[in-house]
Amino acid sequence: MNRKLGTAVFMMVACAFGPMTAAAEDDSGTFEVSGMSETATHECTPGTKVEITGASNDVTLTGECKSVEVSGSGNKVKVEATSSIEVAGTNNNVTWKRGHGKSKPKISRTGVGNKVTQQK
Repeated sequence: MNRKLGTAVFMMVACAFGPMTAAAEDDSGTFEVSGMSETATHECTPGTKVEITGASNDVTLTGECKSVEVSGSGNKVKVEATSSIEVAGTNNNVTWKRGHGKSKPKISRTGVGNKVTQQK
């Protein structure tokens, strides 16, 4: 099933049956968390792309992630290491510890009230 069709089916089921959550890694190395109030911990490898969508999810990412994308509202994400962080939506909070190597991650924020901060 292609990604857009899969997202559309998920949204239709969520509307029909109420809040649902999911956390899974596919064959391409993409780890996805979607839904509401999901709690997940995942160990990344340097090739892992992470996508978090929905509301009020609490996600902890250990190891080195290739990239982290967060969209939605009120998500809390803790990242050990990544080369890029993209945040869209409202009131999402992403805390990162380090980038890959000696570089800080590339950070992109759109929306309102989104925070991306380095853990001290």
